[in-house]
Amino acid sequence: MDAGDRIWNRAAMQGGGDKPAPGDRALADALSFHSLAMSGGVLDAVERSGNLTGAQDGFSWLGLDRIAELLASVRHDIDAGAVDDEDRMEALEREADQRYNAVLTSDSDLESAFRGRLAEDPTAFAAS
Repeated sequence: MDAGDRIWNRAAMQGGGDKPAPGDRALADALSFHSLAMSGGVLDAVERSGNLTGAQDGFSWLGLDRIAELLASVRHDIDAGAVDDEDRMEALEREADQRYNAVLTSDSDLESAFRGRLAEDPTAFAAS
């Protein structure tokens, strides 16, 4: 197991650890949202996320701006009443899932974004 694996595991299982650095926090927030999205879809994850702003910021920090923009768009649509209309909600749910899955086709896409940031700036993560 390398340093990246330890950082990933700490983010996934310990929310970034006891003293998370900015990279740890970004990864933990993105992973938390991603886990919810993979189990119930993007709309469900948006509604259940306790830290949607953190998830948006985390995806952005990882260079996944299209996901951050998607979350902002979904949040806007929800605030505009999309979930109050079943047809609009179903359309939003389908579109959000399609857009999310087009960017993150698998967990390895998220891991690649993380490893890229780790290589770019290892000091953004707490020592492992």
